[in-house]
Amino acid sequence: MTDGFDHLKLSEADAAMLDRLVDVGFELDQLEYLSSEEKQRATAILEQLGLLQAYPVEDASGTLIDATLARIDQYEQQRAARLHISTSEITATSRGFSFPKLDLIATAAAILLCVALVSMFAKTNRDHSIQSNCATNMAGVGAGLFTYAEDHNNAMPTSSINSLSSLFGGVSPERTDANVLVVEGYCDHHHLNCPGHGGQGGGFSYQTQSAQSWENLKNRGRVFVIMADRNPILDDLLAGGTPDPLTPSASHGALGHNRLLDDGSTYTSVAPPIVGNDFIWLLDGKNRRIDIFLTH
Repeated sequence: MTDGFDHLKLSEADAAMLDRLVDVGFELDQLEYLSSEEKQRATAILEQLGLLQAYPVEDASGTLIDATLARIDQYEQQRAARLHISTSEITATSRGFSFPKLDLIATAAAILLCVALVSMFAKTNRDHSIQSNCATNMAGVGAGLFTYAEDHNNAMPTSSINSLSSLFGGVSPERTDANVLVVEGYCDHHHLNCPGHGGQGGGFSYQTQSAQSWENLKNRGRVFVIMADRNPILDDLLAGGTPDPLTPSASHGALGHNRLLDDGSTYTSVAPPIVGNDFIWLLDGKNRRIDIFLTH
């Protein structure tokens, strides 16, 4: 019992008395049958422990108690206010419920924001779906072209386009004619349509070259770009204008434009409409083996 008081260096008799004091909570008057010597010993131990030093303590005043309780109430009110989400009062009228004007404005703004977000995501998904369908249709045309070439000694189905002769020095050029593929059963008619094109025609532009260039391409076996989304500056070129050759196709906007290459692959490009140094929307007039030019 006295292990915690070893620093006091008590004698055996003192230690025994300390154990008795501990048992009664150091209340001297709770020890019974003490001899004069034992009482003196107990008193000395209590003095040594400082337990006989009594200090007057006044009862707490009513003002102090009231102030303490008020501070507790204030703290609880502040805590409740932080945890409470206030709602404006809703009053009932003959026509239903009446909401404060600010609440109606906030609610309407939140609804409009949700609608705008849903519309934005829906449009994005729709745009990607349209572009994917466009690439699928383009691949269908590509498959038809390659099958046609196998059946026609590597020839490309073309037709003479008189309306473009002004761009070829007065000579009508030859343009890839995908309609031949439909007529002869090499692809379906819907393959000729870009779902992102809202105007007339199928929405695709095709490789266009002079007859001599087509013969050279046939011998060389390379065309590079066979078709792509609609050429956005062709009408301006035919009208004698000088449009920006880097104008993107309007079919898919910022998502880029689809291309069908001469190896049968299709891919979406968000880069400017240029292959190497060759602008695909116009004739560059440079001395090349092939000057890519896509028209419709």
